[in-house]
Amino acid sequence: MADDKIIQFPTNRIINDRSRELDTQRKKMGEKVAKQIQEQQTKQFVETAVDDISMKLLKSFVDLAMKTNNPNFTKDLALLVDVMRGMIYRDFEMPHPAQKLADKMVKLKTNQAGTVSAKLDYADVLEKPAMTKPISGDVKKELKDLNDTLGFFEPEGDLDD
Repeated sequence: MADDKIIQFPTNRIINDRSRELDTQRKKMGEKVAKQIQEQQTKQFVETAVDDISMKLLKSFVDLAMKTNNPNFTKDLALLVDVMRGMIYRDFEMPHPAQKLADKMVKLKTNQAGTVSAKLDYADVLEKPAMTKPISGDVKKELKDLNDTLGFFEPEGDLDD
């Protein structure tokens, strides 16, 4: 009779700490995989967009009769395309090395009307002129002596005559 009053807990509801831990790990892995897939799809989208824009840009340059077979044109176009790639990646909040270049070179100013303008400063990215060697002590002394005697006029004869 005593057994009739005992209610058994459903065994399918028993969860031990290990299975909770595994569920948490599976959930985290799922989120990580989902994030990787989203990142991969974003990269693919950006690269496709950059390719499309680049081809249209190249066609425009051909229409302008630019010398597109010139190696310097290829260099300039490569830089232009990569900066464009960095710009689109930034819009998706993804890093790209060209963003660092833009951050270093471009200074923004806002006027009183609230209009933002950009100023490019190449000083931080261009090579600085080579430093000249300091002048040796002997040469410095000789130059000083010459400078000290310049302006002194010593006549050969007597000026009072």
